[in-house]
Amino acid sequence: MAVKSSKKNRRSAAGKDDKEEIVKKGAKERFVEMLELPKELVLDRPKLTMVGNCDIMIENYKGVAEYSSDRLRINTGSGIVRIVGTGLIIREITSEDIIVSGTIHTLEFVNAG
Repeated sequence: MAVKSSKKNRRSAAGKDDKEEIVKKGAKERFVEMLELPKELVLDRPKLTMVGNCDIMIENYKGVAEYSSDRLRINTGSGIVRIVGTGLIIREITSEDIIVSGTIHTLEFVNAG
């Protein structure tokens, strides 16, 4: 009997940890909003700025996973940003941001959380 109850306690404790993690994430986001801090920096999220369908700047990215003239996959803290288009070039790249130019047909978030 003691073994069964300890297993039950472990399960409920694990469930409690999951709930606490969700509450922490929500609390952190509310805290960031309350202090008017930039979410992209504090919460490790990318910031995308697009001008028409020709240029896109992605700030707070992690790396380039794939690059060709018709497809780009960029790693971010929230998943992968996939850009599909024609004549795509990386116009500028630094450790903090990347600027892509060309004709952008599709912008997609893959595995975004």
